[in-house]
Amino acid sequence: MQTDNKICEYLRQQTFVAFDTETTGLWAPANRIVEIGAIKFRPGDEKTEIYQTLVNPEKAIPPEVIRIHHITDADVADAPIAKEVLENFGAFCGEDSILIAHNAPFDISFVGCELDRAKMKFSDNIIIDTTDIFRRYFPNLASYSLLSLAQHFSVVDIQSHRALADAVIVQKLFEIAAPKLGNIKQKSDLAHLISTYKMDDWRARNAVLPDKYADLNKALDEKQRIQIVYATASNQPTTRVIQPHNFYQLGKVYYIMAFCERANDERTFRLDRIREYKVLE
Repeated sequence: MQTDNKICEYLRQQTFVAFDTETTGLWAPANRIVEIGAIKFRPGDEKTEIYQTLVNPEKAIPPEVIRIHHITDADVADAPIAKEVLENFGAFCGEDSILIAHNAPFDISFVGCELDRAKMKFSDNIIIDTTDIFRRYFPNLASYSLLSLAQHFSVVDIQSHRALADAVIVQKLFEIAAPKLGNIKQKSDLAHLISTYKMDDWRARNAVLPDKYADLNKALDEKQRIQIVYATASNQPTTRVIQPHNFYQLGKVYYIMAFCERANDERTFRLDRIREYKVLE
């Protein structure tokens, strides 16, 4: 791919890793990664390195998700689990590379939660977001989804929703946008121009609920069941019985990860959407 020769010399000398994940669902604390794909590059240099692997999520992949990325339970049955994959992915990235993702908080949250489960740490690599870059430097586009940007800038016409293919799109989009960042002299300059993240920024934190929910904290400790009246995203209240496994906090929002007897599966519930609750004996 031909890149604009206005990309500053500092960016040309940096190692970037564009990466993407495919998952079992949308909410990281309750779901798992099923694929990671990444491409390591320097802007304007045709030489690249590739990392791609399926991941055994240690749980079933929902049919509605399989319809998106077409990764099945059979595909991941013999794949390595997240701990092994994250060790290899971290080694591939190295400590000095700049990571790039599209809608980066989504992918960061999934990698962060997998790191939590594996009791692992990730290097303090800066992570930047092509969504943010294009919103800032290419305003008034109809859409900033990965496919829309790829079509608008003639990168690809269709999206496969597979991790490596999407990571390659992210790489190419970044190279298109990089000249807009101007004459950067050092890595810290990026934070003055665009949003930057680190992998620790979006990890869900185990939490103890505020004191007014002391009975819920006790129910978790004593493995008690809880009957809740829960408002869904469409604000329709439903009554469920849950068995909480953990409480998480992201920002100011608390979440309950629990086994839902109605769904007969793991579910995550926002505390602020629980209208009523009762601890069952």
